[in-house]
Amino acid sequence: MTAASISIHTAADAVADERVQAFGVLLTAAARLERLLGAAMERESGISHAMFEVLLRLAAAPEGATMGDLSRDAVLTSGGATRLVDRMVEAGLVLRERSRTDRRIQVVTVTPLGERKLAEAARRHAAAIDEHVFQVLKPEQLAATIAGLDELGRHAQEALPPLG
Repeated sequence: MTAASISIHTAADAVADERVQAFGVLLTAAARLERLLGAAMERESGISHAMFEVLLRLAAAPEGATMGDLSRDAVLTSGGATRLVDRMVEAGLVLRERSRTDRRIQVVTVTPLGERKLAEAARRHAAAIDEHVFQVLKPEQLAATIAGLDELGRHAQEALPPLG
C-alpha cells in the first residue's frame, strides 16, 4: 500500500486511523516502561539503562566489542556511543583499548567492577520487570507481545540505514 492510497485527508482521519493509534500505543507504552524501569535502575544501581544494555552486550562477548558494534547494537550514533563509553570508562565499568590486529579499531571489554554492577542491576531489573510486565500480562499475551516485537525489531534493523 502506498501513502497515496491511504485515505487520511484530515486531522480527524489521522486521529481515527487505527494504524496511527496502534503505533502511538506501542511508543507510549515503551516510553513509560523505559522511564519507570530506567529510573528505578539508575536509583537502585547507579547506572543508566543505556549503560546496562552496553554491559549486557559486553558480557555476551567476552572478547569485547568494537565501538562500531556497540553503536549499531545499542542504536546510538558513533558520537553517542563514544560519550557513553567514555562515562563508563571513567566509572571503571569498561576498558577501551586499540585492537591488536587493527590499530584503527577500539575494542571495549567489561571490567570485574562492570560485571558485578551488571549482576546487581540485572537482579533488581528482573524484579522490576516481573512487577511491571510479567505480572501485568497473561502468559499468552506476553508470548505474543515478545514474538511480535522481536519480529518488528528484526525488520527495523534490516530496514535502517547505518547510523553515522
